[in-house]
Amino acid sequence: MSNPGNVIGGHKANLSNPNTSAESKKHSEEVLDKALNKGEVDTSNGTHEKDQSHVVGGLKATLTNDNVSETAKENAKEKLAAMNEGEESGAEPKEKDYSHVVAGLRATLHNPNVSEEAKKSAMQKLKDMGSLKG
Repeated sequence: MSNPGNVIGGHKANLSNPNTSAESKKHSEEVLDKALNKGEVDTSNGTHEKDQSHVVGGLKATLTNDNVSETAKENAKEKLAAMNEGEESGAEPKEKDYSHVVAGLRATLHNPNVSEEAKKSAMQKLKDMGSLKG
């Protein structure tokens, strides 16, 4: 069975595609209207709560991306600073998932783009955590 989200996305794309016929667009409108009435279309407009670790990761990536404007980088810096202030004001920091930390450290050991110094540091952290024998 098809994924309803993918089907809906395809119909949305069809509506904005200048190379599709009017008949095809009409059909897509009908399908989307039916899906909207059934509640299959997300109309929350992005109001669901975002995972803050993903937000921070995206903002940090913005700072190092050469294809991003200086204005966007400044905006990302401001947002990160505001988020850090929130943490200092008593908001509970999210505890890291132990298995994710271990997986990240192990990935560091096998990544050819990581320095030997970083690999040694990761290995020591794994030993300290009891997740690496030797």
